[in-house]
Amino acid sequence: MTVTQERKSLLERTAVSPGPVVPGPVVPEPRDPELDDARWRMVLEARWRERLHDLTKLCVAFHEAGSEALSQPYPSLRHLTRRAVHARQALAETDAALKRLAAGTFGRCEDCASEISGTTLRGLPETRYCPRCIA
Repeated sequence: MTVTQERKSLLERTAVSPGPVVPGPVVPEPRDPELDDARWRMVLEARWRERLHDLTKLCVAFHEAGSEALSQPYPSLRHLTRRAVHARQALAETDAALKRLAAGTFGRCEDCASEISGTTLRGLPETRYCPRCIA
């Protein structure tokens, strides 16, 4: 089962029914923080696995390129190094987001402690700051 299939399967198993349709004003259902945390944990863990896989592939490619350094131009090693550093930073950001989730601070800005919008988190779950503090 691929990571994408695994993620879809987990999302389907933890889906919450929207409840009955009530005419008139829309009343939001109460949020279950534990369920929200479980969903975010699932998303972040899937991203962590994908990033670890990417980093592993880059490390293997770097070592293979290093053993064939005489036949490959030097810039390819620099390119692989930059990509591996970026992948390691992305993995560390995802790991930090998982730690914030465990600590109960996930979804809160690290500067002003305001809530980060769900739209922002869905786009980049590892984000640490609200748009106001980023600017």
